Amino acid sequence: MENMTILFDVLIALLSIWVLFKLIGYGGEIGRSLSQVGYGIVIIGFSQMVETAGLMFFDNNVFDVHLIHRSILTVGFFLVAWGFKNLMTKKEPINPSNQ
Repeated sequence: MENMTILFDVLIALLSIWVLFKLIGYGGEIGRSLSQVGYGIVIIGFSQMVETAGLMFFDNNVFDVHLIHRSILTVGFFLVAWGFKNLMTKKEPINPSNQ
């Protein structure tokens, strides 16, 4: 069962890096916002690996491992939310010829 957990953690980390590469290619203000979302997704993905590694190596200190995992997860969610907030507040017109 531990091997499956490690496999899924690696898969989550690789998929989060793939999402980052898909989002990071855009330029301008919208690209910056999408990059923030991508960085948040990568942090969230790697927080799962931190939790699994922590539970494997520090088995007797489960509370601290979960606290560290949730702290990293909170930073990732904050970046995702901040990126979407910045994306929603952009004032770029959809069709500049109408204005």
